[in-house]
Amino acid sequence: MTTLSRRQLLKALGGSALLFSAARLVAAAGSSASASAPPPGPAAPRLNVALIGAGRQGLILLESLLKIPGIHVVALCDIWEYSSRTALGRCRAADQEPTAYTDYRELLDKEKSLHAVIIATPDFWHERMTVAALQSGLAVYCEKEMAHTLESARRMVLSARETGKLLQIGHQRRSNPYYTHGLHLLHGDRFCGNLTLASGQWNQLKPLRPLPKRLLERYTIAPEVLAAHGYDSMAHFYEWRWFSALGGGPACDLGSHQLDVLNWYVGAPPSRIFATAGNTWARAQALANEVGFVPECDDHVHMLLGWTLPDGTEVSGNYQVNLSTSHGGFYETFSGDAGTMVTAEIAEQAAMFRENTAAAIEWNDLAQKVDIGGKTGIAYDPLASRRAKGQMDAVANQIALDLKKPPHQPHLENFFGAVRGEARLNCSAEIGYETAVTVFKAIESARLGRPIELKPADFIA
Repeated sequence: MTTLSRRQLLKALGGSALLFSAARLVAAAGSSASASAPPPGPAAPRLNVALIGAGRQGLILLESLLKIPGIHVVALCDIWEYSSRTALGRCRAADQEPTAYTDYRELLDKEKSLHAVIIATPDFWHERMTVAALQSGLAVYCEKEMAHTLESARRMVLSARETGKLLQIGHQRRSNPYYTHGLHLLHGDRFCGNLTLASGQWNQLKPLRPLPKRLLERYTIAPEVLAAHGYDSMAHFYEWRWFSALGGGPACDLGSHQLDVLNWYVGAPPSRIFATAGNTWARAQALANEVGFVPECDDHVHMLLGWTLPDGTEVSGNYQVNLSTSHGGFYETFSGDAGTMVTAEIAEQAAMFRENTAAAIEWNDLAQKVDIGGKTGIAYDPLASRRAKGQMDAVANQIALDLKKPPHQPHLENFFGAVRGEARLNCSAEIGYETAVTVFKAIESARLGRPIELKPADFIA
């Protein structure tokens, strides 16, 4: 038995819940296969890809793109020389030499060999770029939040339908082996029994700081270029997530990931949301640190959620995202009358607990036990039973490989598998829209100061 430290305990239990949603992918609950497409061999058909948006998130995706066999980054686009230079340097280190652009329209017009586009720009640009790429005949992987408004998100869904082209939204947990395994545990093995509670949190301390002087001195974007792309200043550009005309704050930036998981695991979007929010901490930070702007978006959002399933079953939960503390980190919890599951993108923070009154699970004796706060739990390991039974077949070996990859890589591989006709998208535009409705309705509830009731039709674009 492994004993967790107090720090590990706080990380595992520091908030109020775990959430795994079993949505329409109930078929996944009956399979322990990896969610990414089978990796292409050295002779796999080459796919030419463009990266639009080479900032912080774009570079994270680029790290994974350069690790996937058969994927060639032939073009990238960003208006900031600093981002373009950084991305080009990483491509060259991987023996790839993409053409750099500052205008995505020029890229789409000139790069006739493209098969797919990866979009990792600020949210308010997603719709224009996605629709343009789809209408150019390309498959699109667009980062979450899929759009800045529900109207824009709806137009993206409709464009994907009208063009018949693939549109994957970057909720990467849908392709993460830990999460697909959790879905099976929740609905296939019914580890929690009758699910009654689904919750989560993401606490991440993000102090506001001025734009680094070295970047301002060497890589300032011309005012006319900033204005042409919707920015008033370099601070407006660099810290776009704090401005309501450009992004949706932490509920979109962080919370969107986990709210997607909650809906997925519960098996339906919420029927009611009540949220509170505020940004006094962020405003005080901006003033004290002289960042040169006033934050508009909230620095924390707390939600109460309720789900009503088609059979009338009700599931309750709560969710919080907070940028003024890192205590407890990020995780989700799912509880029922037979047990509780805690999961996170960092597997060491995940564990499972069976109620004393519940019947022993079939594979209980094969699982590694952990001691958390004097209570015996089960370590979260998608391959424990297979290893113990000597059943490490090709599927299990693929899962083992996926577990070692950067978090976004399996989701990108699923996308490229769909482009090749070898897989189905794990997060289609329709699924992304469901999550967008959840996020924006929570923000609306906080603004109005009252609960919002939702119908299934509200989640259909």
